[in-house]
Amino acid sequence: MLTILAGSQSGNALNLAHTISDQLTERDVANECFAMDEIDPETLLELKRILIVTSTYGDGEAPDNASEWLSYVKFSEQLDLSHLEYAVLGLGDNYYPHFCQCAKDFDKYLSSHQAKALIERLDCDLYYEEQYPEWLEKLVAVL
Repeated sequence: MLTILAGSQSGNALNLAHTISDQLTERDVANECFAMDEIDPETLLELKRILIVTSTYGDGEAPDNASEWLSYVKFSEQLDLSHLEYAVLGLGDNYYPHFCQCAKDFDKYLSSHQAKALIERLDCDLYYEEQYPEWLEKLVAVL
């Protein structure tokens, strides 16, 4: 089971997370999709595989609904996520200096707690509809 977690301020990342969920279901990949504020960050201790789809807000911060999750993985010093496999897809605008910073941060902190990346992080620019399908096919192949 893949758990898809959406960090979204304006709704784009949440919409993409649901689209990806539907596409994975069509490919017989079992998954469930949540906005990050719908479940507790400590759930990471129980999950086996996650996909984080997140935007970045303001000056490189997490969207409001993802800030608790990012704080959890950033500041939990003894957190052991060696049981966890993950993938991260970031949405952003490369005009801004902190392009996809929230996705970069999740990738950094998950791996620092021994979680294993399933696939290299994807940082999407404004036209993410054209950028993510090839990456998703690679993710499906490793799932």
